[in-house]
Amino acid sequence: MNKDPGNNGKRPELTNRKTLLVYAALIVLLVFAIVMNREFFVKMTHELRGMSIAGIITVCVCGILYRVIDGVVLCQMGHKYSAEFTLPKAVITALCGSFFRVSTLGSGMAVSKIYYMKRDGIEIGNGMGICFLQTIFFKLSILVMGVVAIVCSTVSRAAFANSKIFVIIDIAANVLLVAAMVTIAVNKRLTEFLFRLGKKICARFPKAMAFLERAGYEVDLLQNESAVTMKDKKLCIILLAESVLMQALWYITPCIAVIGDGVALTDVFAMIAIANMLAGVIPMPSGFGSVDVFFVLMYVQAGTSVTAALAMVVYRFATTFVPFFAGAPAVFAYIRRERH
Repeated sequence: MNKDPGNNGKRPELTNRKTLLVYAALIVLLVFAIVMNREFFVKMTHELRGMSIAGIITVCVCGILYRVIDGVVLCQMGHKYSAEFTLPKAVITALCGSFFRVSTLGSGMAVSKIYYMKRDGIEIGNGMGICFLQTIFFKLSILVMGVVAIVCSTVSRAAFANSKIFVIIDIAANVLLVAAMVTIAVNKRLTEFLFRLGKKICARFPKAMAFLERAGYEVDLLQNESAVTMKDKKLCIILLAESVLMQALWYITPCIAVIGDGVALTDVFAMIAIANMLAGVIPMPSGFGSVDVFFVLMYVQAGTSVTAALAMVVYRFATTFVPFFAGAPAVFAYIRRERH
């Protein structure tokens, strides 16, 4: 196993000036996220007027509960590495990740989770392993729920009656994606070969060699975390069940939006499950755009495109922006805690 090069485990205290700079940077990120999504907020405000207060509250609760369970999963895998990483801190870490997911246009959630876990005593490599395993179970839960939805929903199957081969290829691609991620997580021979090859190529470049040494250490920790978790079958079942529950909380939200439209809520639930599965291997520049396209394609078989649009606005609101606004005070509270 590689040794950790140069980590003394100390946690630097925030000075007044540094704290102000951090606060300023976070405020800039908050404003940036709101400005970049201003058109959606206008549309969201208009669409939510047609929903009951109880419906809006339920949607918000689903969005928050998703991240609470996210924190539970982090704690289950991370607490063994650091007693400091308690459930409340894990939930805060998950909420902070939601804030950076939006404020960095989707690229900062995993990095922020790893950072906050590091601040609570979990090595970067172990944090990478935890986040990587979360992604595996996330993808697997989407695949499982999507396949079950196709089997159970006649309306959804009807939407793809003339393109069954497309759905089969998509399912196969999802299976291959999950299999590839599991291989990376547990196959040390493959990564050792790649690092040996990299070191031969970079032998004359000290900085590159130092980077590879550090990366090798982190990947070693990542794979150790993966091996420990994968061997615990009971924990794997629990993590998969929690991931399915998390997805269910998301999939409920468009159902709430279309109550009274005449479409069976079980079919709506199935449609969003299938849309997420299809979008998982067919990304579009607009992020959630591919989910929107597949959902509307299925929904118009039984309902209207107007209601489908409302459902997707509510879905985005619950899955992206409710956790984002809940995560903002969590980030500021974390900085305040570090300051004192």
